[in-house]
Amino acid sequence: MRVSKEHKEKTRQKILKAAGRGFREEGYGGLGVDGLAKRAGLTSGAFYGHFSSKDEAFKEAVIQGIQDYTQAVVNLEVEHGENWTKEFLDYYLGKSHVDDMACGCVVPGLSAEVMRADANTKKAYENEIKKTAENISTRLKEQSKGNVWALMAMLAGSVMMARCIDNEDISDEILKSVKNCAEKLLSSS
Repeated sequence: MRVSKEHKEKTRQKILKAAGRGFREEGYGGLGVDGLAKRAGLTSGAFYGHFSSKDEAFKEAVIQGIQDYTQAVVNLEVEHGENWTKEFLDYYLGKSHVDDMACGCVVPGLSAEVMRADANTKKAYENEIKKTAENISTRLKEQSKGNVWALMAMLAGSVMMARCIDNEDISDEILKSVKNCAEKLLSSS
């Protein structure tokens, strides 16, 4: 029995979603092909029907995660208009995002893993993160456009640090201070 293209793509997306969550939760080294397949409710053989290797699945999960980040920014602007940056900072530096590693932004979730990845994955990350920066920049006020890389780095770095701190007061302090700096950065002239 032949599998339709639609079914095959749906299964591939199911694997990618499970891989993205799994890599964010357990890291690249903490999850093998069997674990990835199990998370997607499939066999390892089915996994290999969609991806040639764990490396390929990782790269594709990173690409998908960054594309989701870009789309989230677009959605926030559509929903909140000129106030999108406030909503963006509230969400990105909020407790629910920081605490939800599996579904949180791929940038703080997997950048350290990408740093150790192969050249193809690094290049894919670079290409996608540049698109995200350009996307965010087009939505910023003219005086803030040059600050997009600083903004993105501050946000991702603060989420990574907050996730590493066991003391909730210190974690909150990191996030609040970065939010304050980010607000100033976005209103700078």
